[in-house]
Amino acid sequence: MGKRVVVVASGETERRALPHLVKHLRENGVLVVDVRVPPRNLPLKPEMGEKLIKAAWYSRLHEPPDKFVLLVDVDYRDPASVLKPFEEMLPGRLGGVAADVVFAYAQRHLEAWYFADSDALRGYLGRALGAIDASKPDEIENPKLHLKHILGDRVYTARVSEEIARQLCPRRIAQRSPSFGGFLEAVVNGPGLVGSTLD
Repeated sequence: MGKRVVVVASGETERRALPHLVKHLRENGVLVVDVRVPPRNLPLKPEMGEKLIKAAWYSRLHEPPDKFVLLVDVDYRDPASVLKPFEEMLPGRLGGVAADVVFAYAQRHLEAWYFADSDALRGYLGRALGAIDASKPDEIENPKLHLKHILGDRVYTARVSEEIARQLCPRRIAQRSPSFGGFLEAVVNGPGLVGSTLD
């Protein structure tokens, strides 16, 4: 049957894009069965994380997930300080949820991961990516804004994000983005399994 994982993330962009960025993990028996996000564009705070995890757990009792991965954007802040409130609050408030809960982060924003596969992103856009270092996507200043600029007349929406994610190679992203590699490790729960997906 494999491992069933639910990801809790910050918004519609992640909900639509993440399934494409983790689909290769099925080869190793890891299936992301759902991506839950706050309703009405509310921020992902510890209390909201608790509600989303409980809602996902109790709505899937017939096929409960083995694990929840809570993914947060850290923008320009220190990842440890951003994750600390979640790590401190959630474990004690999830009574009745018999699944592991692990935490991961996107350095800056999810869009930084897109630049890690610069060839595929350039192919999707049909234009140059500008003066960025695709070998260090986690260091790109405001990757979401940069992506919006190079889209030109197209508006950046969650649907466009999903179209981009479909074109990308997750293995290539993991090789260049430590935060994406950390997210994959959280999903598969072990460096041995992650390593085998990157070969």
